[in-house]
Amino acid sequence: MFEVMNDLLSAGRHSRYFNHTRSYSLYSRVRTIAWILVVLQTAWILVDWLLLPEDVSSTIAYGRIAASASCLALGVWFSHPYRLEVSLFRLLLLVVVLTLFQTWSNWILVGEGFESEVVAGYAFFPFMIITMIAIFPLTILEVAGFATFVILVELITQLWSGKFGLVDGLNDLWLLAVLGCIAGWASVNQLSMLLVLYRQATRDPLTGLANRRQVMDQLDGDIAEAHEKGTPLSVLLFDLDKFKSFNDNHGHAAGDLVLKQFSKILKDNAKRKVDLAGRFGGEEFLMILPGLNEAEAIEVADAVRDGCHNTKLKVPTGEEVSFRTSIGIAVLHDKNEDRTRLLQRADEALYAAKDGGRDRYMVAPLDTGADAA
Repeated sequence: MFEVMNDLLSAGRHSRYFNHTRSYSLYSRVRTIAWILVVLQTAWILVDWLLLPEDVSSTIAYGRIAASASCLALGVWFSHPYRLEVSLFRLLLLVVVLTLFQTWSNWILVGEGFESEVVAGYAFFPFMIITMIAIFPLTILEVAGFATFVILVELITQLWSGKFGLVDGLNDLWLLAVLGCIAGWASVNQLSMLLVLYRQATRDPLTGLANRRQVMDQLDGDIAEAHEKGTPLSVLLFDLDKFKSFNDNHGHAAGDLVLKQFSKILKDNAKRKVDLAGRFGGEEFLMILPGLNEAEAIEVADAVRDGCHNTKLKVPTGEEVSFRTSIGIAVLHDKNEDRTRLLQRADEALYAAKDGGRDRYMVAPLDTGADAA
């Protein structure tokens, strides 16, 4: 329960791979709402013309056009759909645009003596903005930030217009707070559901590590980024030594315990948010280490081997068992190298480690053969 609450409280514990998924969800929803608002804001100019004096409706029309233009810019902003900070900034801009229009239009209407007639698309603006939060998968801290911003703007507006302290003003603030809680609950539930669906789609059910599909997808992206930025990228391919014989001797239940414990060792050594450990298939595992060179990858390999050496497991038969792993290391060097070739070199290094006596790592060179640990 505590771990779930931490996941929902802030994005600090989310992997960058989940952040990519959430970022795209925010990106697509902000753009959809922006396009809807372009149409509604423009169409509402006719409603203003019917209900307000010509000089007032004309002045407010400029604000609506400016707000529509801003929403249009958000609607056609296609860049960086998978960067969470950019997607959250998009959402912040949408909230700010709507809040600025609401504040400015109220200022015009109050200045013209229409404070008792602020209807037809003005009085409900703060409530629309705060309930809009429910559409997005946000953490508790993010919801609190957006809701606090909207309520503070309303409070400042009431202080300026003299409405604060009156029954109507207090009712509006109370209603905003209640709607903020409801919208926040819905938003956090969306995040929780997204987390569950993401983990079901991308996690190996036994070990909790990334499944093969996610590993392959992410490796493609990390290779492309490494080529683009000129940064190193290392992959470690693991195979549990004599695991089939272990299963034959101790049973599959004992084998599952070993797989889970080895997965924990990998998680403990995939320390950065950019690192990804996954189950490649059977007793094979893969770790992707963006930004790490050969020497740094070797340090990780040694740490994993030490973790295996220091682990004793009690299996269902009551025996205490240990396990070992062989590791193939491949570092991306060639700018034309793709996923297939990189994994092939790691696999060749892994087989060299097994042929060399197991419980060791081997580093794949660019040419044939491998360097011993």
